[in-house]
Amino acid sequence: MTGRGKGLAMLLLWSAAIAVVWLVVLPYRARQPAMREHLQWLDDKGIDPSAMYYTELEVMEEILQRQRQARRAASGTRTAE
Repeated sequence: MTGRGKGLAMLLLWSAAIAVVWLVVLPYRARQPAMREHLQWLDDKGIDPSAMYYTELEVMEEILQRQRQARRAASGTRTAE
């Protein structure tokens, strides 16, 4: 295979991989209960995740607190805040 043919094959391979993720994997993930719940929570808070920096959100502290609690629960440790 020539350099040009190899490059075209790689382009097609990567394009197909991106298409599979975009058209199959992400929609599947969005249908999972935990993700549906998270997407509903974002919608209830009026958050458009594609249009805003998360550090600008009023609910950011609540989000960070939930992440800290989840990490502590996963590691089994307690730290002072």
